[in-house]
Amino acid sequence: MRPRVLLLSATLGLPLFAAIACGSAAGGERRVIEIAQSDDTCSPTTLEILGGERVTFAVKNQGKRDQELEGIDGTKLEEVLIPSGKTRNINYTAPQAAGTQKFKCYAPGGLSTIIEATVSGTAANVGQADSSKISEKSYVTTKAPNSRIGVSLDSYSVKLDAVTAKKGPIQFSAINMSKTETHELAVLRVKSDGTFENTGEIEDIAPGKSGDVVLDLPAGKYVLACLIAPGEAGSTQDHFKLGMRTDFTIQ
Repeated sequence: MRPRVLLLSATLGLPLFAAIACGSAAGGERRVIEIAQSDDTCSPTTLEILGGERVTFAVKNQGKRDQELEGIDGTKLEEVLIPSGKTRNINYTAPQAAGTQKFKCYAPGGLSTIIEATVSGTAANVGQADSSKISEKSYVTTKAPNSRIGVSLDSYSVKLDAVTAKKGPIQFSAINMSKTETHELAVLRVKSDGTFENTGEIEDIAPGKSGDVVLDLPAGKYVLACLIAPGEAGSTQDHFKLGMRTDFTIQ
């Protein structure tokens, strides 16, 4: 399939840049969105991204001062420094829920521009992990758990204090043992076609911190995994592809 090219209109005399849809979702490739920085503004100031879409911001600093780009107002993108005259590629995965994501483009101590990304629809590459598509269905419950599974997260492994449990409400208690990296815990049910269903997760567990979730789960085979991808929580790695997952069975 030939790539589709969408031109983004530029303002204030900055050149046009292209947002390129790169290949198919099955290959896990990212759409590239180019952002131009100058000493007094950034362009474009509005974007459209699909829910769950994985994109790469190619940020080119055309100014004489160092610039930064970061997510604000709850947008999950750690600040990245772009030196004068340089280009930085920043991976980002949009949330699946519709809404507006905001990015602050600025020179430290200088002027800033807010880039607003409208998130709508659903991307073909949503939830992919190692080329396996992940759907979502929440099994989060307020019922009292029948059992508890302790989970130790590290870079890059998932270790359990038990590999089986009985069906019903189960409390998953995860602790991040890493001293430097943020991790998360997703409980993935293995479907009959070999794909995954995300039944619930504990997101963004900071180094040394912990979290809990109670899920009312049916019997079957599961995978407990960290799904942090490049561009999320300051990571440059795909944690799932690095082996941060382990099998789990509910009887």
